[in-house]
Amino acid sequence: MIKLNVTKLLKNVSLKFTFSGASNRIVVFGPSGSGKTLLLKMIAGFFDPEQGEISVDDHLLFSKVKNVSVPIYRRNIGYLPQEYTLFPNMSVRENILYGLKTRKLSIDQKKFETLVDRLDIASKLDIYPDILSGGQKQRAALARALLVNPRTLLLDEPFSALDSSIRESLRDLVIDIADEMNIVTLFVTHDLEEAFIFGKEIVLVNKGRVIEFGQSNTVFYGPENVETASLMGFVNIWPVSHLPGKRVKTDHGIIFSYKGDFSKDKDFLCIRPENIMFLREDKPYKANIKENIVSGVISSIHHRGRYINVELVTPEGMIFSINVPEHAFSRLKLERNKLYQVSLKEESIVLCKRKQNPEIRQDPKIP
Repeated sequence: MIKLNVTKLLKNVSLKFTFSGASNRIVVFGPSGSGKTLLLKMIAGFFDPEQGEISVDDHLLFSKVKNVSVPIYRRNIGYLPQEYTLFPNMSVRENILYGLKTRKLSIDQKKFETLVDRLDIASKLDIYPDILSGGQKQRAALARALLVNPRTLLLDEPFSALDSSIRESLRDLVIDIADEMNIVTLFVTHDLEEAFIFGKEIVLVNKGRVIEFGQSNTVFYGPENVETASLMGFVNIWPVSHLPGKRVKTDHGIIFSYKGDFSKDKDFLCIRPENIMFLREDKPYKANIKENIVSGVISSIHHRGRYINVELVTPEGMIFSINVPEHAFSRLKLERNKLYQVSLKEESIVLCKRKQNPEIRQDPKIP
C-alpha cells in the first residue's frame, strides 16, 4: 500500500500529486516531461515536497505537518533509473554487494546466489561493467536493488534504451519477481502497451498533476476524464450533447447510441481506433453488428507496423482514425478517395468529462 498527497514547487510550476495504491505493481504513466521522475525521487527521498505526506505500507516517509522526513538510507527503497548506475571501477559482484556494504548489512549468500542465477548474471560476477551489454548492466543494477530486501522498488523507465526483445524479457522478469517477493513496485513508463502489461493499477500523470488513478483495466477501458482517454489511446474524441434514450449528438450533427451508464456531465464521446469496424459490401452482417453506421471517404492510409491506420472523413467533416489489422486490410481492399461504411459498436463507446484543474504556469518539461 502506498499513499501520497504532496505539493512540490519547482521554478514556475506548482506540482500536485495525489493517489493511493493497494497492489504490488503500480504503473506511473504519462508523456515525457509530465513529472513522473520527480514523483519517484520524492518517494525515494532525494528531495522533499513543500507540503503533504508520503507513506508505504503504513510507514510514514514524509509529513510536513508532523515534521517527518526519513533519510534516503532508512527508507528501504530500491531505485533503478534509466541510465546505467554501476560503478566502472568495481566488478559486477562488488556492484551488487554495494548496497549491503553502505547499509552495513551482512550478505545472505544463498539469496545472493539465487538472485544472480535468476537474473542470469552468475557468470559475469568477476568482470567489470564496461564488458557487459545494456541488458546485463540493468540486471546487475536490479540485483543490487533487490539484494537489500527493499520495501519498495522504484523503476524509472529502466529498460527503455534496450532492444525490444531484451526489454520484454526483463519486464516480464520484474513482474515475476515483484509478485513472488510481494514488493510494492512503481514502474514509470510512457509506453502504453508496457503500462497495460505491467500494472495492476495505473497512475496517470500530466503537466505536474495526477489526472486519474485506479485499476488498470478500469482506467484503460473506461476512463473518467477526456484527458485520461487521450493518454489511453482514445484518439477519436468529440464533444457531444445528450439526447433521450442513451443517445448523444456530435457538433457535426451525427447521432450515436451507447450502452454504458454515463452521467450527463460526461459530454465527450471517446472510442479507440481499433474499435471502429469497416463493413464489407459483399458480406451480410447480423443486426447487432451494424450499430452506429457512418459513411465516409478514406483520406489517408498509413502503415504502423502491426496495423494500418486509416482516416475516414464523413460528408459532415467528422474525421475517424481507424486501426485495421493487416490481414483485414488485405481482405477489405481499402483505397483512398473511395466511400465506405463503418460501425461503432455501442459497447465500445465511452463518455468522458473534462477534468477541472486549477490553472498552473507550466514549464515545457518537468524532471
